[in-house]
Amino acid sequence: MDYPQALAAIEALHPGEIKPGLQRMEKALSLFGHPQRRLKVVHVAGTNGKGSTAAMVRALLTAAGCRTGLFSSPAVTGLRETVAIDGVPVSEGEFAALTEELIRRQPEMGEAGTLSEFELLTALALLHFSRERVDFAVMECGMGGRDDATNVVPAPAAAVLTPVALDHTAWLGKTVEEITRNKCGILKPGCTAVTSPDQGPEALGVLYEEAAKRGVTVRMPSAGSVSHREEGVEGTSFTWRGQRLFLPLAGSHQVDNALTAIEAARVCVPELSSQAVEQGLSQVRMPCRQEWMPGTPPVLLDGAHNPHGALALADTVRRLLKGRRVILIAAMLADKDEAGWASAFAPLCAAAVCCEAKGPRPSLPAEELAACLRRQGCPAVETASSPVEALRLAEELAAGDSDTVVAVAGSFYLCAALRPLLLSRGGSGLHGYSM
Repeated sequence: MDYPQALAAIEALHPGEIKPGLQRMEKALSLFGHPQRRLKVVHVAGTNGKGSTAAMVRALLTAAGCRTGLFSSPAVTGLRETVAIDGVPVSEGEFAALTEELIRRQPEMGEAGTLSEFELLTALALLHFSRERVDFAVMECGMGGRDDATNVVPAPAAAVLTPVALDHTAWLGKTVEEITRNKCGILKPGCTAVTSPDQGPEALGVLYEEAAKRGVTVRMPSAGSVSHREEGVEGTSFTWRGQRLFLPLAGSHQVDNALTAIEAARVCVPELSSQAVEQGLSQVRMPCRQEWMPGTPPVLLDGAHNPHGALALADTVRRLLKGRRVILIAAMLADKDEAGWASAFAPLCAAAVCCEAKGPRPSLPAEELAACLRRQGCPAVETASSPVEALRLAEELAAGDSDTVVAVAGSFYLCAALRPLLLSRGGSGLHGYSM
């Protein structure tokens, strides 16, 4: 099996199909001698910021001299990039070989059933990290915690809970408390829990309760340890415990994520040096997380797809792009809270173009999203047949105005569809790209 064949085989597993429970993972990994049991894991759950926090933990541990794997989702720049060691994605050949091994042994699964796409990728990551003998494996939950495929790991060194908000309510619960209880399923006796200084009181109460049941200590870094922030669209400088740091990510929430990541890394490496902190944070790159793409017009790419994420994006636009005209390109999956999302961001937009983005689950029809944005205060809303056409229309609406910024938001799948074009366009716009 070569790499294209591996991708085709994974595509045949019905991407986006959600299969809660750990029975299939337990069975599949047992066929390979339970590789997850040979790993020291940092397990990251939460609603917002878990991807950024996981990437920061990986970078900090690598800077501290630890060989560190990272399994992340969703796949923004390609499936291989979801499985990486010290920032280097698994090779095409190794990815194909691991995929072939896992699929070849599917008939041995018996009554456990066939792995979903996410389960197969999780198993692939655990196999790869175990065989490569990493010092730590940072595993980002896909959805929830208790029944997430990544929760097949034993007690992690650190169980990290980033801010919890309403999302995936059909699967995780209708309230923040219910969702937090599900995500606290990653807490196991013997681990240390780490949470964000921005964790809400409802989630924090459940976290302390669940941690007490399991005899788990909770560590929360102090937001007061940070001073002298200087923010821009290309990154944030701040002073932490007297040390000046630079984080090449936009958004004030990323400082809270950085504090959480530092605390988690210190659980793994208690003697984490100031040099490792500085070096690790300075090297973090997160595609499609408030990612600034210079050009004409400049574009701010953000995969924020729930109200909490939209509020963080709105905060960045208000503070760092004050006075700039904003044109929104938006798409969302059908299972998201589009009204809550739109209420947070639509009032900041001078115009919007709605489309549908190909993802693992059905997309919200562009007309429905457009109607929602109109109701929430966006004065001019159009629809487009594809993300590329939406970008063309947004460029036309910008009309060479140097004060106009295009914001692409609502779905990582939308951002992933447009990011390659934005990287290749230079400053000349999109004229000439085929539909």
